[in-house]
Amino acid sequence: MAIHKASNIEKARALIVIEHPFVASILLRRPFIETREIKTLAVDGKARIYFNPDFVATLTAPQLVWGLCHEVFHVVGQHAVRKGNRDPKKWNYAGDAWINDTLDEAKMGERIPKCIDMPGSKDDTVENIYANLPDNGSGNSDDDGLGDDIYYTDGIGESGKPMTTDEVHEIEGEIKVQIAEAAQAAKMQGKLPGRLADMVADILNVKTPWFEILEKHMVSRVNQGQTWRRKNRRFEVYLPSVDKLPQMGELVVQVDVSGSISKQELAHYNGHLSRIIDQCRPSKVHVLYTDTEVQKHVEFDCGEEMQLEFYSGGGTHMPAGFDFCAEQGIEPDVFVCLTDGYTDFGDDPGYPVVWCISSDVEATHGENIHFDMAD
Repeated sequence: MAIHKASNIEKARALIVIEHPFVASILLRRPFIETREIKTLAVDGKARIYFNPDFVATLTAPQLVWGLCHEVFHVVGQHAVRKGNRDPKKWNYAGDAWINDTLDEAKMGERIPKCIDMPGSKDDTVENIYANLPDNGSGNSDDDGLGDDIYYTDGIGESGKPMTTDEVHEIEGEIKVQIAEAAQAAKMQGKLPGRLADMVADILNVKTPWFEILEKHMVSRVNQGQTWRRKNRRFEVYLPSVDKLPQMGELVVQVDVSGSISKQELAHYNGHLSRIIDQCRPSKVHVLYTDTEVQKHVEFDCGEEMQLEFYSGGGTHMPAGFDFCAEQGIEPDVFVCLTDGYTDFGDDPGYPVVWCISSDVEATHGENIHFDMAD
């Protein structure tokens, strides 16, 4: 006879309260939603937990403890808001690998059979795990069972539409407060293991790398709106249609070639910018090599691999890039300038500008992101 889903969940929650107060503090704030639209368990962008009653009835209490802790760690890791424009299935697989290895070390419940098992993932980041996975997500079949079934849905708000930037920031703030309170409660009970305390500290005191800040800024410019590029077969004319993949408009990357950017820094920029561009899929990338004026202009079409070159020039006047765009009729969605910051910044050109600066100088307009090779 199957265990009634409500008593099963209540028993698992009670065990978590007794044994794992850090998880319990966060779990008990989550609404639980019963649905058969999912196969197992899930958590959405607003940190609401969903469960399939038929699946829950098949688990032992220790297995359900493990499953509920799994969903809570998607919340703790803020995986929904960190996903950006990455492939959802592949990103979820990476998150599952990190979570499952973390749960195994912390001995939280009993592992559910056939779940993703990548030993050592707890010592890595979800971003790195994702980057090292094959494009099909896991390289495994659906026979891995729960590996693909314990998941979170994308960042969806109450209206059913993607969450706004303000909603995301609000949820991030709320979750961080809850994590801090949960850690304090567990610590007072003497049940905050050292590794878990370190993980909490990393989450609460994180210094976000420059390329992650840039990625969030650029991904926010991506849309899945109308395009005129495909001919309507019925009318044999170009009518607006919906892109299959999200895409941003034109991107300008300006490189300060006054001698302030070294070959080592350029190689560092190249790797991170290429990854971000692969996600955002700008319709065109303009690379400007600039000292007191634009010395070289190189264009890359959508899907073409972008590589920055080392180029040495003279003095420094970064607003020259704005003048060049105006003269050439280039209207960028985002203008990214790689510089040491020892330049005048000119006037706001009227489109988003991101200054990636390798010093502590602050630009007078636009977004300031300070670059450090240690990042």
